Amino acid sequence: MKKYISFLSFILCLPFFMVSCEEVELGDDFLSKPPGGDITIDTVYANLENANRALTAAYATLPYSLPWGWSLHQSVMYMDNLESLTDLASSYVPYGGPINAYYSGAYAPSMDYQGDSNGKYLRYGFKKAKPWLGIRRAYTFINNIDRVPDADQETKDRLKGEAMMVAAVHYNDLFRNYTGVPWVNKNFAPTDDTFSPRLTAEATMDSIVGLIDRAAKLLPWQVNDISNNEGRFTRAAAKALKIRVLLFGASPVLNSDTPYREGEASDKKLCWMGGYDVSRWQDVVTACEDFFNELQANGGYQLEDTGNPREDFTRGYLRRGSKELLISTRNSYRFRNLFFGQYSRFGAARPTQELVDLYPMKSGKSITDPTSGYDPSNPYINRDPRLYETVIVNGDAYRGRTAELFNGGREKRRGLIAATGYMQRKFYLDGNRATSQFSVIQWPYLRLSEVYLSYAEALNEVNGGPTALAYEYLNKTRERVDVGPAPTGLTLETFRKEVLDERARELAYEDVRLFDIIRWKIPFIQPHMVKLQGSTSGITNIEYFEVEPRRVWVDQWDPKWYFCGFPPDEINKGYGLIQNPGWE
Repeated sequence: MKKYISFLSFILCLPFFMVSCEEVELGDDFLSKPPGGDITIDTVYANLENANRALTAAYATLPYSLPWGWSLHQSVMYMDNLESLTDLASSYVPYGGPINAYYSGAYAPSMDYQGDSNGKYLRYGFKKAKPWLGIRRAYTFINNIDRVPDADQETKDRLKGEAMMVAAVHYNDLFRNYTGVPWVNKNFAPTDDTFSPRLTAEATMDSIVGLIDRAAKLLPWQVNDISNNEGRFTRAAAKALKIRVLLFGASPVLNSDTPYREGEASDKKLCWMGGYDVSRWQDVVTACEDFFNELQANGGYQLEDTGNPREDFTRGYLRRGSKELLISTRNSYRFRNLFFGQYSRFGAARPTQELVDLYPMKSGKSITDPTSGYDPSNPYINRDPRLYETVIVNGDAYRGRTAELFNGGREKRRGLIAATGYMQRKFYLDGNRATSQFSVIQWPYLRLSEVYLSYAEALNEVNGGPTALAYEYLNKTRERVDVGPAPTGLTLETFRKEVLDERARELAYEDVRLFDIIRWKIPFIQPHMVKLQGSTSGITNIEYFEVEPRRVWVDQWDPKWYFCGFPPDEINKGYGLIQNPGWE
């Protein structure tokens, strides 16, 4: 078996350098000499080996959405998943973020305080997620790499491009969680004033795109030596991230004639674009065309397609070295995916009926189509193969036998692992050493399939309805798993919904659905679960119920929930950080 050893795999084995990059919170002074012994910036950039370690420390700050430890920085929403805030999943973890902060309506921007244990509940933290540490490390590297004596200029430029992409990824996450943010693009010395005021939403998007464009010019299209360089940023990664940023900016939550919610930040266009402009959708189309033209010329990336639909779908997001991974992140914690199994057993992000119902029949026809052959009394037969690789349903293969998700079945007796009547298979697989526990699993931050579907979406919006090319790119992810094509004759609105549904089918549990709901200003709902009566001989009764607990935003909807609030201590520093509407 081929052994992959990525350059990120030694992240936690660098004590000298972890000391050299101590954390400095936003608003604090940059310390040019890190604490600890005689290690200085001069030491770090004395040779290429040390400098590469500095870049690795910047990479180490990138988001990794699988829980991998108990401390606050090692888990999204404290052992949960962003999908728990959407219609696709529901959390039952009594100590987790969804129940303690979001379902109850208790979330407050003050939870982001440094050292406050409430910060563990956040979907994203202006400080807790540590984007500024990553951005600082990236610019420290950019500003010092030219001092390295034993590297040629081509190498230095490539590494600068990688560092720029570290910053761009963090800014992308800030953008889609807060919209306009302060822009930092240099080191801050003790004599410097505090950070710049919050940029407008449009200026933030343009700044991220500009940073990505500069990085793309310095990066190779793909990594050739995967055994040593897997995970490094490439030009393909940069161009794909540009598409994600532009798509968010073109979507109605920002690109509209009215703001998503009134407030001072809206008046100053910090959280919307100030009006609708179809050219923003055209920018997405142009960026996609640029990406696909270069893909056609250079190759290197494709959907996994060996002829086994279920295996190919799983290989696409899970397999190290997958050719459809454009940006992947990872950690090297020795327990690795052990905590993901804990997270599942405690009832985090349990799949909902809404997620299951999204998957069509293998013919491609929706289960609501009376000609599809769907049998409500036997609902899990002959469906889209991605259903079975995303959700463990009753009667499907599991740990060398069949899953028992009926009341009294083996899985229903295992705590909250099947609280909704379903279990999560994606990432969890069989939840044992042979499949997921203790295995090195990267986080698929951005995959080729997302780019295909972003292109289909943008073509639909630019042309006022779907074109043949839009259908072609929508159907690529279905073709990979041998599912029939999307229905034809769709309108602008129904094609848009089909694209969003396809993104959910393909990218469930990959931190995409929440931001799709936000982009299109879709109110958050109360999902449903299933209760099955029967035995291993068959199911005798199926009932559907709303999941519990009830989410506060269902009865008291407020669009403020689309975006996070800035922590008050940052606002109080007085550098122009105006709060998002609804969190004032």
